[in-house]
Order: sequence, then structure tokens, then C-alpha cells
Amino acid sequence: MITLAAYLFADPAYTRKINFQQEREFKHEVFRYFRYFRIQTDDVELTFDEIDNNVVFTATVNSRRNNYEEMILKTFACIGRVIIRVPDSRLNHDQLFIIPSIITVNCNIPVRRDNSYISASANNKAVAQFTNGALTAEGFLYELRGSMEGSFAGYDNTSMPSILTADVDFENLIAARLALEGKNNPRLSIVLNLASKAKYIPGVEQKIEAMMLEKMKTKNAYLLFQVFGYHPEDPQLKRIGKQVFYHIQMEPGEILDTHTNDSLRYVWKGRKYPEPLNEYYRQYNLKYGIKRPGPND
Repeated sequence: MITLAAYLFADPAYTRKINFQQEREFKHEVFRYFRYFRIQTDDVELTFDEIDNNVVFTATVNSRRNNYEEMILKTFACIGRVIIRVPDSRLNHDQLFIIPSIITVNCNIPVRRDNSYISASANNKAVAQFTNGALTAEGFLYELRGSMEGSFAGYDNTSMPSILTADVDFENLIAARLALEGKNNPRLSIVLNLASKAKYIPGVEQKIEAMMLEKMKTKNAYLLFQVFGYHPEDPQLKRIGKQVFYHIQMEPGEILDTHTNDSLRYVWKGRKYPEPLNEYYRQYNLKYGIKRPGPND
């Protein structure tokens, strides 16, 4: 049921505490993949933080002078493998197995006397998509470009990538629901056809971005205003649109499972599933005679 999480509530004081045992397990798995891919772990630092509404997992690694791009991609891929291996439905009584909302990689680069660094952050969904091959290395670097920061002085963590101020889990929840409802909607046949034949790669990314952005501004403007309480700006619409594009390529049952688990993670933070989503699609599907999506569709 899509709205399984709509009326679930959790204790915010409890849910904001990161489970340290799960932290250790997650870090242990990341280190295991680092060793498998021969990434030196001596000076690697792995941390969990809670920033606003996001659980942020940060890996600080070191590269040689000329391989920092490779090191950043390999680090994201190792973390992505851990995320993919975590069963989405794994619930343990009152606890939800930890999956960070945002992944940040800080890469220290030896240059002259003072080390420089590059820092990049990504939605956990994008990291998983890169890891499982749905997003190419070039496409993932394009995705990271908006969050990249660097310095030719020593590493300074006083700045904050803009993605950290976004409510990533909420955006993922919205994107999965839009994709789920659109999967059985014949009015979206053009987008579905595009999603079934193309991938988000350099050369076509601007075209897909423009299509998604225009559709969300024209077709989903009222819904998004009801859900967010304001008209989202282009960067936020692009983030949601990209995830709609990837989700809509999945089978309906997969999208439903993803949306259910995204919803559970959201309400586990002490918040409520957005009722405007339910109300909008109840009326929309009734008006156009669209079948409610289900796990066996």
C-alpha cells in the first residue's frame, strides 16, 4: 500500500540518534570494499553526522597528485556497494537499518607544501545508480559538479555544499511517488519511452533536464506547491526530476518497494507522510480512470 507510512509516527528524540552499532557495521563494510579495491585505509576517516534533516556519511581519503578523480569515483563506488547491499525492507523492531541520506567524499591531494582538497556530495540514490551502472562515470561526475568545492590551502571544513541544506529524503520520497503514479499513466508515454531507451549521460543530459524541468513546472507545479508549501526553484526541481527519470525505468513493484521504504525512513524521523500527495493522486486517477499502481502490475 502506497500510503503505508502516512499515519506512522516515531519519537523524534529516538530517531535522531544514530545507532552506533549500525554505524560500525556500515563503516566496516566500507573498509572491506576499500581493501578489495586496494584503496589505502591507513589515513582514511569515516564519519556519520546529522545536518538539518539529513544523515550524512563522510569519507576523507588521500590521493596521489594525478589520480584524485579516480580516487573520488572509487570511494563513492565502494560506499555505493554497501548501500546497495543493505536490504531496503530490513526492519529490526523499532530500528531502521541505517542508510545515509547524503554521501560526501573529501579527497586530500598533495600539491607543493600545502595540500589541496576536493570535496563532493551526492544523494544516496545517485551513488547507488552510479555503482550499479545506471549512471556512467561521466554522468556521475556531471552530477557531482554542482556540489564540488576545493582549496589550494589546507582542508577547511567550514563551508557546506548546498545539497546539505536540502531535505534529501523528502525529495526522494516525492520522486518515487511521481514515478510510481506515472508508470501506469498513458499520458506519460513519451517520457516512458525516453526512459526505456536512454540513460542520463553527457550529451543528452541537458535535453533530459530541460524536458523534466518543463514538465515539472507545467504539469506538477500545483502538486509540488501543495506538498512543499512553496514553488521549488530549478535546482530542486532538477534533483527531483532526475530521480523520477531513474525510478520510472524500474518495474512498478520495485518502485513501490522503494517508495514504501523511503516513506518509512521519512516518518522514522518523526514526520508525517505528505497528505497532499495522496489527495492529488486520488482525484487525478479518478478523473482520468487510471489504475492505482500495485506490486504486481
